[in-house]
Amino acid sequence: MAITFIVDQVDDEPDILTSIAHQNLRILTTAGAVLLEVPAPNSGWTQSTLEYATRDITGLPLDAYLGNSWVGSTEV
Repeated sequence: MAITFIVDQVDDEPDILTSIAHQNLRILTTAGAVLLEVPAPNSGWTQSTLEYATRDITGLPLDAYLGNSWVGSTEV
């Protein structure tokens, strides 16, 4: 299972990405162990860059965070 991110803004949905786009991406196991930490690109994260950065991560139930904000999971 790939990580599904919930930061893409559609229609009247709130923009949750702009304020956290320059935070490090952290991929955690459901037990809270950090599997991977990736610094933000200079231009900040987008839905596409998050998906690209995690394209090879599959299998375990995982959660994705930008800073302390939950932004996705393999269980969405």
